[in-house]
Amino acid sequence: MFKKILIFLIVLVVVIFGSDFLLKKTGIIPTTQNTQQPSNETNVDNTQNYNNSTDYNDQTNTPVDSSQTLTPKKHEVIYTDFGYSASEITIKVGDTVVFQNRSSSGMWTASAMHPSHMVYSGTSLQDHCPDNVNNAFDQCKSAQPGESWEFTFTKAGEWGYHNHVKTNHFGKIIVE
Repeated sequence: MFKKILIFLIVLVVVIFGSDFLLKKTGIIPTTQNTQQPSNETNVDNTQNYNNSTDYNDQTNTPVDSSQTLTPKKHEVIYTDFGYSASEITIKVGDTVVFQNRSSSGMWTASAMHPSHMVYSGTSLQDHCPDNVNNAFDQCKSAQPGESWEFTFTKAGEWGYHNHVKTNHFGKIIVE
């Protein structure tokens, strides 16, 4: 009996430290590059541009057609009983990610690190929830099966996230 309890405790410690390591691994890695490249994602609104002023080609110094300016896009991440899919996506600053809960339980998507959720906004869960201005990358509550939550990314970087309800489910949003 003692041997079974000891083995259970060892496995529990390994799982806890492994989860902590993986969540730390998906933390922020700031980027200094802010490029705008075409994507295969569909546009949210083709009439809305990031910039209404005239843009110029950096190499030829000629005006660029403003209709070619990139527009914010919506991307979808599906949450199931097995975790987030896709677990890593690359988007542009200003794009929105919609997290769809298609699992049989709750989904509380939040920035790394668990349990504080401080990496994206620099504020703790207690400081930014409820997030009425949507700037903390923290859902602040659990979405039931069939519900969704969306967040618009305004900062470049690599942003690890997790399900606060089931912390071994996590992913990464790379914002360029």
